[in-house]
Amino acid sequence: MPPKPIQKSAQAPSALAPIIVYTERSEANPLRFKPKVSIMRHPIIRHTARASYDFSGIVNAIQEAKNNGKKRIMMRFEDFIVKPSKYEGKMYIFSHEKEVNQWGTLSNVYLGWITRDNTNLSELALIKKVQDAAKDPYAAAKLYGQNTGTCSCCGLELTNSLSIKLGIGPICREKFGL
Repeated sequence: MPPKPIQKSAQAPSALAPIIVYTERSEANPLRFKPKVSIMRHPIIRHTARASYDFSGIVNAIQEAKNNGKKRIMMRFEDFIVKPSKYEGKMYIFSHEKEVNQWGTLSNVYLGWITRDNTNLSELALIKKVQDAAKDPYAAAKLYGQNTGTCSCCGLELTNSLSIKLGIGPICREKFGL
């Protein structure tokens, strides 16, 4: 009589089961990961690693202005505007373009949010621009102020030569600790 086949219980892990693990970044899109098939003895759930960002320069600059008593905090850069949210460490990103919002008032177009190390921005080019500005937010804000002739923090027109050269007005300079 032939031996009976051994039945595996539903709970026993399958030996050497192929599992797709996302480990390498795609060259075309650094936010995506290339699938790589791995053989694992015990299948485990793997979460895809998120891309790491460093937006701490912008978050720290706005936090410093808040600590110095500045109201209506905002930083304007060449391609976007950053405003703090009511949640600690979270900043909203807006474009310079205006649109009529749901209440019928004119406001900047919302693009997404950032924290010190995370974002929900979908465009890679915009993420790169925000990361570049976060490396030295005061230099990026200065560039905006010099190119537009308005304060990169409050948006008022710069009139004296020192303010135009620095790209930020004297009151905002004091509040942002420059």
